[in-house]
Amino acid sequence: MKLMMVAGEMSGDNHGGALLAGLNRRLQGLDVFGIGGPRMRAAGLRLIHDLSELQAHGLFELLVHLPRLYRVLWRMEALLDSERPDAVVLIDYPGFNLKLAEAAKRRGIPVLYYSSPQIWAWRGGRIKTVARTVAKIIVLFPFEEALYRKAGVDAEFLGHPLVGEAAPQDQVAALQARLGGAEGLPVAALIPGSRPAELKRILPALLDGVRLIEQAGWHGRWILPLAPNLDGQAVSQQVAEAGVPVRVEPGSFLPTLKLARFALVASGTASMQVALAGIPCVVVYRVAPLSWWVGRPFAYVRHFAMVNILAGREIVTELLQNDLTPERVRDAFLALARDPERQAAVRQALAETTAALGAPGAYGRAADSIASYLQGRRVSAVPGSG
Repeated sequence: MKLMMVAGEMSGDNHGGALLAGLNRRLQGLDVFGIGGPRMRAAGLRLIHDLSELQAHGLFELLVHLPRLYRVLWRMEALLDSERPDAVVLIDYPGFNLKLAEAAKRRGIPVLYYSSPQIWAWRGGRIKTVARTVAKIIVLFPFEEALYRKAGVDAEFLGHPLVGEAAPQDQVAALQARLGGAEGLPVAALIPGSRPAELKRILPALLDGVRLIEQAGWHGRWILPLAPNLDGQAVSQQVAEAGVPVRVEPGSFLPTLKLARFALVASGTASMQVALAGIPCVVVYRVAPLSWWVGRPFAYVRHFAMVNILAGREIVTELLQNDLTPERVRDAFLALARDPERQAAVRQALAETTAALGAPGAYGRAADSIASYLQGRRVSAVPGSG
């Protein structure tokens, strides 16, 4: 059996790597090619393009990258003809992936989608494209299942894959040992995002915010668990020039979540992981000003942090766009860090809200579902099989 699999971001590569590993255990002789990152390559992906070639964020920033993105898209469309996969498995990244889904549909190749486009937050018209092109979609949030099924899509909620994800204890102990002294100080995580553009727009405000927090008399052991795809040397130099007591720890995200009592975190997958870990936090985000000005009126949600969207109210403070200033970072963080009762209330609300995301093992259930679908198609294609 042959599959095309495409992920366009690091979070998608994490999903894709786990799904591909699960499919390899369930389907013998599987040949998978496409677009991904290190996790998918390690799981056996025959790489056509690295996901770094798809990096483009923001409405107007995207325009500069369109020629390159279309060249990649056209090559993948050509491979639908030359490779003739049995199915296409797409992971999030809807701007690119839904165009590829339409190309596959025209060729009669079934499309399976994991981590659905967030049509409830932005560009709701995409649900028509999903209904027209996608044979099966596995969603990550319970309310999405009914939304897609109402539109006629075969949708399943099988749990959120981040539930139960945790670092091995030896990695946690190693990080604790590297932190060394100041044992009485609480650990605070600084998580500015996993994309270079996010880092550029968010990290300076967070570093300046940390300086103001320390100057206000609150002291902690600050850890920046840098995403492995980012330039650790450049970030370490930026931190040193800022003169703040922040330790850069590349690739130590999950161990950091075991130790942290507080977090300043960029909106996205990381903020969901912080919420699942039950860490009181402040969620931040910033895009290019023109992208924000044009795009914000078209958003359907009042909140950006996923845990706040799930709860239908603001559990954790959000500092977005012009509100993301060092002074507001300081004020929001200290209001949380200096109020034990508020911390307890946030932890309880996080636990109650994330309880709806299901039990651990979502990737295994998703791999079972995808494998069952593919095996069912193969059986039905055999003459005389009914």
